[in-house]
Amino acid sequence: MARNSGKPTRAKPSQIYAIISITMVLFVLGLLGTLFINATNLSKQLREQVEISLFLEDEATPQQIDKVKSFLGKKKYILQADYVSKEKAAKEFEKEYGEEFTDILGFNPLSNSFNIYLEAKYTHQDSLSNLEYEFLQEEAIKEVYYHKNIINLINDNMRKLSIGLLILGAIFLFIAISLIDNTIKLSMYSNRFLIKSMQLVGATRRFITRPFVNRSVVNGLVSGFLACILLFVLLYFLEKNLNLVHIQRDILHYVYICFSIILIGVLLSYWSTKAAVLKYLKMKLDELY
Repeated sequence: MARNSGKPTRAKPSQIYAIISITMVLFVLGLLGTLFINATNLSKQLREQVEISLFLEDEATPQQIDKVKSFLGKKKYILQADYVSKEKAAKEFEKEYGEEFTDILGFNPLSNSFNIYLEAKYTHQDSLSNLEYEFLQEEAIKEVYYHKNIINLINDNMRKLSIGLLILGAIFLFIAISLIDNTIKLSMYSNRFLIKSMQLVGATRRFITRPFVNRSVVNGLVSGFLACILLFVLLYFLEKNLNLVHIQRDILHYVYICFSIILIGVLLSYWSTKAAVLKYLKMKLDELY
């Protein structure tokens, strides 16, 4: 009896099944986190590809153009600013549409301009309205143009996608908690008589609970690490064969995901195991059958 009073003596098949089950649940949670990261990156890329044109006054001097260029270069939220002369703009137009409109009109109606690209967080309509006002304060800038409909469409779709992913994440987290809780309770079911026997011979609640909780924490750690390994194997495959993810670029985000799923595995294992042990300690011997 002394041998069994404090700890389970060997890993039982139910514990192995529990580790495998928890690993798969945590792996699915990791996939959901990966999906959220890539959706966020896609949103950022789309926003940062929005082109904003700053058209200059026809009478703008080279000094004024240099002043605008210097002004734009000091703004940290501007990722790129390209100067496009009216001659270059005319050539690009003629190349794209195949019409030499300058010969027909006899003059070039286009303006010198700067094409700029902003950081993603500055491409919302409120921010763009403020920036438009700021740009127009420059003497040489006569007009700020961007596709408002496209920006609104990107913002609306990304907002809907984010809300959808958050709802999906909450649902999956609830399912994960339920599955892990039920898996651990089933694995503890085979130990119910051992738990009751230890109580009947006078063992304290803490003494009975500790070995099972310690084992559950280890199982949670093992499951979390296994889920992380599976996740990185999948990510490596997707990066090398399909180029769908970029591990090095987003390594910090993936580290956060792994830390989170390990923490979830440990906390849920601890909580579920302790709850199951306390449940069997409160039950009468006849109720265990």
